[in-house]
Parts: sequence; C-alpha cells; structure tokens
Amino acid sequence: MYGGATGEQRIAERRRKLIEAGMNLFGSAGSASVRVKDVVVEAGLTERYFYESFSDLDALFDAVLELANDAVESAVNAAVVYAPDDAVSRISVVLRTTADTLAGDPRMIRIIFIEALGKGGRAGARRNEILLRAAQNFYRWSGTDGGDFESSPLETRTKTFAFAGAASELLIAWAEGLLDMTDAQLADFLVGLYWRINLP
Repeated sequence: MYGGATGEQRIAERRRKLIEAGMNLFGSAGSASVRVKDVVVEAGLTERYFYESFSDLDALFDAVLELANDAVESAVNAAVVYAPDDAVSRISVVLRTTADTLAGDPRMIRIIFIEALGKGGRAGARRNEILLRAAQNFYRWSGTDGGDFESSPLETRTKTFAFAGAASELLIAWAEGLLDMTDAQLADFLVGLYWRINLP
C-alpha cells in the first residue's frame, strides 16, 4: 500500500488519467500530431507510465474510442428502457439521445466520427467491426423480437446495415462541417430516413 492505494489501484488510476488525456487530445483539432510525450504531459505523468498501460498511441486510441462508444451506448440503453414499443418511436429516442450525448461532449464527435471513421481514420481495419457493432445496436434498440442479429432474416440485416451505414456517413459529414445543421435537425432527418428504409 502507498498513500492508501494498492499497486493495482495506482496503475488503474494512471491508466484512467492517460485515457482522459487521450480524450482531450484526440478530441481536439490538430490531433494528427499527437505524440506520447503530449499525452503524458496532459496526464501529468512521465513517459514510462504510458507504456505501463499501452504499447503505443494506437492502443491508447482504441481505449479512448471504446470509452466514447460506451458512453453513447450507456446513455441510449438507459433511455430506451422508457421508450414506446414501436420501432420508429424507439429509434427516435435512440437517435435523439445519441445526438444529445454527442453534443454534450464534442470530444466524442471528433473521436468517433473524424478520428476513427473519417477520411484516413485511425480505425482502419476495424471500420467493418465498428459498422457491425452499430448495426447490432440499432437492431437491438429497435425492439426487434429480441433475437440474434446475425440470424435475423436477410432483408432485416440488409435494411439495418443500410441504415447504420447511412447514419454513420451522415454523422461523419456533420462532424467534419459538411452539413450545416443542428444536432436536433440531424436526428430528425435520421428518424425520417429510418422510417423510409423500413416502409413495406
């Protein structure tokens, strides 16, 4: 024990500080030039503590991206508990909660939709994995029979991927400043898009 904390607790606290520093740096303009030195200065640590938790900057970014995605998903999971049963109403809650959560922490907008998924994004080969995660979430959040997404009918999977892909690309364009609209306007458009995609 040192200062009332175990070694494992001190390591976990240093890791938390590094991830928070990564959120600040990857979530701001000019993040392409971020170095390990910048991260440890932001975290108030020395460089050797960076490598205690992460092998390189890509590993840190993966942890930062996971934290951002988890924050959005947690907010949506809490909101849909009280959502109506029909799919369009549920997805409306999902999209408005997503937009509100992102607008509440602009770092996450940049991390998810510019740094990870934007042109030349850091996600790289993980892009398909991220799209699959989004599709699985939309399927689950829509309240569709509770079955497994991968074993759902082909038409259902096709529509879900179409919507998840369209939503992701629109969010990227919005994050990069190509769409001059508020988060509420974007959510309204996506709700309408979901409705149109799912027309019989």
